[in-house]
Amino acid sequence: MQFDISRDFLDAMLLQQPNAQRDAKREIRAAGQLHFLPSSPDGTMHTAIVSFALTLGDAEQAFARGGWRFLFTSDARFDPTKDTENPFFRSLLVLGAGKIMAQLNNLCMHANLPLIPFMPEQLVLGGQPQAGAAPPASVAAKASEKA
Repeated sequence: MQFDISRDFLDAMLLQQPNAQRDAKREIRAAGQLHFLPSSPDGTMHTAIVSFALTLGDAEQAFARGGWRFLFTSDARFDPTKDTENPFFRSLLVLGAGKIMAQLNNLCMHANLPLIPFMPEQLVLGGQPQAGAAPPASVAAKASEKA
């Protein structure tokens, strides 16, 4: 099966300034997911959305989040929800997270906030979700903020 990314673009972005005194040296945690929208009727045109969120420490509320949309085609009829372990989707997830982080760091520079380190080699790709959770392809990472 051959896949080709036709287009990709920013879907959404949110950055809130964390409380500087309370959150100064807390660990930044990242979590991402890959969501699929329904495919074309012939099953060869697909849409995937990478959603990515950053939290400080054990906070439930993310201080930054974003989404990146990928439009891709397959050379034959394909249902992306049936083959979530495909290496192409894992690479889409990491690629989307990197694109979101580049834009978040751009916003951080303009908001006079410290840059958020992004190290793709430290991403941990998760397996099957628990009941009620998002689709199986997910990513998590930890990084210490260097202020």
